[in-house]
Amino acid sequence: MQSVTVFGCGTIGASWAGLFAARGLSVKLYDLRPEAARSALAKAREIRDWLGAKGLAPAGLAAPDAELRACADPREALEDAEFIQESVLERYAIKREAHQAIDRYAPPDALLASSTSGLLASRMQEGLERPERFLIAHPFNPPHLIPLVELVAGPRTAPEAVERARAFYAELGKTPIVLKKEVPGHVANRLAVALWREAIHLVAEGVADLEDVDRAVCAGLGQRWTFMGPHLTYHLAGGAGGYPYFFEHLAGQLEVYMRDLAEWTEIPEQAKDEVLRQMQAALKGRDVERLNRDRDETLAGLQRALAQANPHR
Repeated sequence: MQSVTVFGCGTIGASWAGLFAARGLSVKLYDLRPEAARSALAKAREIRDWLGAKGLAPAGLAAPDAELRACADPREALEDAEFIQESVLERYAIKREAHQAIDRYAPPDALLASSTSGLLASRMQEGLERPERFLIAHPFNPPHLIPLVELVAGPRTAPEAVERARAFYAELGKTPIVLKKEVPGHVANRLAVALWREAIHLVAEGVADLEDVDRAVCAGLGQRWTFMGPHLTYHLAGGAGGYPYFFEHLAGQLEVYMRDLAEWTEIPEQAKDEVLRQMQAALKGRDVERLNRDRDETLAGLQRALAQANPHR
């Protein structure tokens, strides 16, 4: 596939567009708000060039400006699309409006992938003229740097649509995973929220300061998590006996911890206030723009280091 339309031009849409263009695809951007599409176009060009400068895109492959453009008309944006990355706001009604336009103007064989971080594919398929081509393709932010993309089919999605999408993202250098059934939040966000709840709890209970809780992840857990997930981590923790030994002899201590973890399903106001207070102090005057820039520079370095350490991953 060479012709992609990014439908919805916020932060995620612009990031997707920059990645697609850096990989040599022809990209059209469309948003109900023309100013959003124009702003995303400038950001996508910046990302395309930045990825090339950082050595994170194939040399000489980037699409020229003529192949990366914003459209004011949805028909123009969609008429020759082979793949549509929908990234509008996380509201079923707004998604439905976007999908109706896509049904109206896109070629019948174009794949439709939604970037939703937690909505259900089954609900988004309701009312679609071609539900068989629809699936969720949720990236982790920013999509142009973090490899993960979660693929979730709805009950009416054709299996070949999932396979086409998986192959498409893999060709772009992404790491697609395929969920066997839909759940709110997919996989990665559920894991992230479970950790975040305990991170709030530890701060609110006075166990450790906010900055030290973050350091525990960055300097400890996160060091392995860049290349090894929790299952393999605990398999290795079992020594020569692996996971079976771990479950038999070591998991009992973790169950003690489990019984002491936070169980609330709504964030307590007192906990929220304490985390916000400590976050403000931890920022030390750094604004969001600087934090985003520092994040992206670090992620770029990490991706290069991981590629060098394990070129076959």
